[in-house]
Amino acid sequence: MKTSKYLDTLLYLWWIAFFISMACCFRAVSSISIALILATGLLKNKIETGSWLNMNLKNSFFLASCLFYLLQATGLLFTSSLTEASRHLQLKSAMVLVPLTLCCGNYLDVHVRQKLMRWYIYILAAVMLFCLLVALHKYFFLHAQNDVFFYHELVRPFNQHAVQLSIFLFAGLVYLLERARKAIYLHNRTIHFLLVVYFTCCILLLSSKLVIAFSGICFAYYIMLALRTKLDKRFIIFTSLFAGLALILLVLLTQNKISTRFKEIYSGDMSLASRQRFDPAIYFNGLQFRLLEGRFVKEILTERHAWLTGVSDEAQPLLDKKYVDAHMYIGDGLTPDRGYLGYNTHNQFLESVLRSGIPGLLVFILICCTLVSLAARKKNRELTIITILLIAYCFNESVFETQYGITLFTFFPLFLYYGTTGRNKTTLSPGS
Repeated sequence: MKTSKYLDTLLYLWWIAFFISMACCFRAVSSISIALILATGLLKNKIETGSWLNMNLKNSFFLASCLFYLLQATGLLFTSSLTEASRHLQLKSAMVLVPLTLCCGNYLDVHVRQKLMRWYIYILAAVMLFCLLVALHKYFFLHAQNDVFFYHELVRPFNQHAVQLSIFLFAGLVYLLERARKAIYLHNRTIHFLLVVYFTCCILLLSSKLVIAFSGICFAYYIMLALRTKLDKRFIIFTSLFAGLALILLVLLTQNKISTRFKEIYSGDMSLASRQRFDPAIYFNGLQFRLLEGRFVKEILTERHAWLTGVSDEAQPLLDKKYVDAHMYIGDGLTPDRGYLGYNTHNQFLESVLRSGIPGLLVFILICCTLVSLAARKKNRELTIITILLIAYCFNESVFETQYGITLFTFFPLFLYYGTTGRNKTTLSPGS
């Protein structure tokens, strides 16, 4: 029993390290902490059940992720660069390791997740506060432009990806809203209310159109849910919900850097993507660029006769060639700026079919279907919201092309799926 309690403490510490590494973009720490959680979870499972493995490993999402990884491994047969292919497979290994880490143990339940989420919320709050303080220093003492308060510039101290961090914050915001709906607060109602407002402000500053839109929809949805609660619980709930929704609407309906990003969506000429040649000075908004990527992917697969096999790790060089041939901006040669060179498809559906052909696309769609299946089976509000956001995010980003993209896509669904089950016989002991 003492050994089991010792492992509980270690797991608790490893999870905190993992949350810090996700928020601060410490890639090495993320890999190490995942490995430690996996090893400790397996050992704990062996001690308490007599077996290294458990039935959770039959999880459909985990199995679909393994299938996708195996499909990537077959790309070795169609690549001319084994070094690049090996690097790509090493990156993709997170698709197996992260789900395996969450499925291998029997300790994760609603009680454990509640204790871990408290740390998750405070870690994100501290990281964003540090970024804001750095931005203030740059603005007032180094006379930087106000761009330092927005988007990728805001999280540059950690070399973090603004959209991915905003998804981390959104997961925390949904947790806070769900707890407020049940009148269960972090410390007290005032701190809980302030955290809701703070997280909302941070999401706005990070300027992800997708996450801001989802945040507004969530506030409206929770307002409707709040109408069903008892009158004596409504005041603090309505106050936080209306404050969050009002902040979002105020930003979107006034002239500022954030609302300008939304206006770019419908301000551009969508026929631009059909041109064969461009002036390097042409700017593509997000939608125009993704339409152009769809055309390039179709052309590459047709030219290479690779609809069934994909082009594996030649994907990026072939895309770069398309950018050069189309006379898109590729830098001026005088600075490190390489323009569009190195840009992937920014759409995981397109990326899957480009790298692995139609089989890759079908397996990725299978992964998305298993996510929907998990959410439908659990019927948990947080899991459903996060699942919808992650699938929507895949239309906006090549999620599996970065370590943290893979991590957030594979971590949150299973963490919520197992973290909303009834209390197990053994739980992590610290912070009870």
